[in-house]
Amino acid sequence: MDLVKRSLVVALLGFGAGIAFLGAAHAGKGDRVLSVPRGSPILERKVLDLRFADFAQGIWASDVPTCQRLEAIDAADDGTAVAVFRGLIETPDRICLVYGAETGSVNSQRAALNCDLESGEEALGLITLRRSGKEGLLIQDGTHEPRYFQFCKPILPVTRSVTQ
Repeated sequence: MDLVKRSLVVALLGFGAGIAFLGAAHAGKGDRVLSVPRGSPILERKVLDLRFADFAQGIWASDVPTCQRLEAIDAADDGTAVAVFRGLIETPDRICLVYGAETGSVNSQRAALNCDLESGEEALGLITLRRSGKEGLLIQDGTHEPRYFQFCKPILPVTRSVTQ
C-alpha cells in the first residue's frame, strides 16, 4: 500500500509540475515574429518565368546527320540532341522541369531545373541558353563548357498536332 501511495504522490507532483510549466509561459501576439525581407536582393528587379524563351523552343541537334536520323530524343546519343518545349527540356539521359527562369536579354536565358534522370534519381540543375546566329543555340549545363546545337525541327503542341 505504501508503494501505491508513493507512486500516486509522484504522479500528482509530476502532473502538477507539468501544469505549472505550461502555465508559466506567457507569449503575446507577435512575440516570435521575425523581420523577414519581402524579396531576395539577388532577385531584385528580375521576373522569373516557368517556361523557356521562345527562341529556345524546338528540337536541337549537334549536326545535320543527327537531325536527319533523330526519331526520339531518348534514343539519341548523349550530348547530341535536346528538346525544349515550354517548361520542359529533355536530353537522352534526363527530362527536366523549369522552376525558375530569368531572361537576361532577348538572346539569352538562365533557368533552374528539377530533373528526373534516366537512372531513376532526381537532380537540381542550372542551365544557360544563348541564341547563336539565326539557327543555333549554345547550351551551358551548370559549369560545363557550352555546347552548340543547331535547330532541327519545331515541336507542335498536342492540340495542333491532333487537328493537322
